Formats: sequence, structure tokens, C-alpha cells
Amino acid sequence: MEFVIVTGLSGAGKTRAMHAMEDIGFYCVDNLPPALIPVFYDLCDKSEGIQRRIAVVTDTRGGELFKSFFKALETLKAQNRPYKILFLDASDAVLVNRFQETRRKHPLAETMQGSLEQAVRLERDMLRPVREISDYVIDTTNYPAARLKARISSLFLKNDSDAIAVHCVS
Repeated sequence: MEFVIVTGLSGAGKTRAMHAMEDIGFYCVDNLPPALIPVFYDLCDKSEGIQRRIAVVTDTRGGELFKSFFKALETLKAQNRPYKILFLDASDAVLVNRFQETRRKHPLAETMQGSLEQAVRLERDMLRPVREISDYVIDTTNYPAARLKARISSLFLKNDSDAIAVHCVS
């Protein structure tokens, strides 16, 4: 089974990455609390009929729950469960701009009394240890959606012919 944990900074493109992974055959789950990652891995491994390519997105949206991230990884290692970590990043200025454009609230904005810039810096500091152990790091600062999709495909698609999808709209 191929198991990928997708994480990174809020606004860096985790949702777009998840959609790209779905397009190349991954079964994706968004906003999974880290403590449930080993449980979900086990369910996927034991169940019949579920995809053999799994991606889960976990990040600071879970608040206090994210603190169990490294414990979840230790559990997977202790159980000899292979996984990869994909970390998405972008410059502070781009992240702030993306939040301002979408008018979405940053998950740590309340912690920083509403300061978006401080929330981005706090999240970057919180996630630095995760970034350091990641197998793949993609800086999406200058990535349009199509380029991110192509990069995800190049990382996780074994054969380009597996990605052919035809949609006819009339």
C-alpha cells in the first residue's frame, strides 16, 4: 500500500494537491486528526476493495490535536508501516495574499489576535520540524494550479498512461 501524509502551511495548496492526487488514483481524506492516522492506515490495510493508494491531509486546523503528529509517526514506524510525507510551503507574503484574496480565516488567527502575518509566522515555526523530516517539499509560491498538479503527478504517478482521463462535455 502507498500511504502519503500531506501537510504544510495553511494556504500553501494542500487542497489542490489532494485534488491532484485524487485525479491520479489516490483515495484521499482531508483534515484527519494525526492520532487517527495509524488507525486509518490499519483500516485501509485490512479492508478489501479500498484503494491501495491513500493520501491523508492533516494540519494545524486540528488545533491541539495536531500536537500528536510525531506520536502518530512513531506508531507507524513501530508497526513497520511505510509512508511518505508531502509538505507544501509558500512564502509568507504569498500566504498572506492568498488568505486576503479568499477572505478565509487562518486557523491560528485567533491565537494571534487576528494578525494574519503573525499567524503565518507562528504556523511556520510550528511546522518547521515536520518540514525537516518530509520526504517531499513543494514550494508553491510561484505555482499555478496546473503546475502543482503536474508536480504531484511526477512524484506519485508511476506511468503517465495511468493519468489519462477523458471528459466530454456537451
